[in-house]
Amino acid sequence: MCAVPLPEVLTTPENSCGGILIVCMPGLGPEKKPLRKGNFFDNSIDRGTVLHRFIEWFSLWGMRPTRTRGREGPFERQFFTLQWPDEPIENAHGPQMVPLIAEKVDILAAVLEARRPRIIIFLSRYLWLAANTTQSRQRLADVLGSPLDEGRRITSERLNACAQRWEKCLMIALPQPSKNTTEKFVQSLASSMRAALSGANWPLTTQQSTDPLLSAADGCLIVDREASIRRIAAELHVDEKRAQALFDALKDKAWREKDGRPTAVAHKRL
Repeated sequence: MCAVPLPEVLTTPENSCGGILIVCMPGLGPEKKPLRKGNFFDNSIDRGTVLHRFIEWFSLWGMRPTRTRGREGPFERQFFTLQWPDEPIENAHGPQMVPLIAEKVDILAAVLEARRPRIIIFLSRYLWLAANTTQSRQRLADVLGSPLDEGRRITSERLNACAQRWEKCLMIALPQPSKNTTEKFVQSLASSMRAALSGANWPLTTQQSTDPLLSAADGCLIVDREASIRRIAAELHVDEKRAQALFDALKDKAWREKDGRPTAVAHKRL
């Protein structure tokens, strides 16, 4: 069965102006159209596998969106979606799609003009590149102004993810969620995504002190404290001070001190 278009997100005061727009490729919706509208995180609405996976990323970034209908707050009500372009691109793949998507920039421009989002998250690098063609920049100039930079990488992992400042918004380009977007990759985005959404009143995870890199740091622990810290720094691409803080945060979770040395907690491997 072919996927239907992305289900429309309920319009709210928070996403009518100054909200957070999620832009997806066409053909990623659910198999059946939902019977009603709801907020972006509403777990009773099937938005398709790609958006379901994307929503799961928030917990890896240390955020806990409310998923229950009727309990959503200002954070959840800020999000809305766009399928761009309106139809799948035929006979083109990868970078070949970029100029063809850009030809449909009026679809993106119409939504931006109507709702003026302050953050745009593209769930495909090709969508972001299409928004940055000369043709698209000229069309979007009235609503977004001009780009203030050409975009910077926000991950050290193999897959690319970028953030780009425009005069009137922040653009974020993430890979389309799939089996290739591993938990390690998603966690590598945590610091940048938390910073990007810092003014969005995002709710903390249940463990308020949880650092999104802790689970990755846990996998780096070995018997020796200093060796563990060096390994955390090397594998997570953080400095020694950050690595030491992650190691200390795992005390009594993954290790405890015995006779002046770290030992494993329960089944944990040190």
